[in-house]
Amino acid sequence: MLSCNSDKPDTIKLDDNKYQPPASQSTPYQPPKHYRSKVNDDEDDDDNTDKDEDSNKIEDDTYDADVEYYNPNTGTRSSYTLEVEVENNRVTVINFPKGGWLDDVHIVSGGELDSDGSTRIYTDKGYEFSITINR
Repeated sequence: MLSCNSDKPDTIKLDDNKYQPPASQSTPYQPPKHYRSKVNDDEDDDDNTDKDEDSNKIEDDTYDADVEYYNPNTGTRSSYTLEVEVENNRVTVINFPKGGWLDDVHIVSGGELDSDGSTRIYTDKGYEFSITINR
């Protein structure tokens, strides 16, 4: 049951965990079609597009990768071959040879792999890692 407090017209009280939209909002909000997820949009499903996208994805696993490090604060650039962990077509962890790693605690953006298996990751300290998976 939905009830409004007349003292505060913007306050909505929900009773019995049953939600009903206000009369002015008779249907739930639907984002524009181009914003909707392909998973939820059965009307324009193109099986070929989905297969092409899946074939470009890197499977979840640990891979050797060419990693270029750049520190814009000092201008330092270095290149390494390091192990990286991939989950859901994203680089989620960079493992360093002496046991250290860089993960989502310090990664603030990037990581989505493109069709070539490349990405950039930016850290909370402003460091940039350009990564290419060795396949």
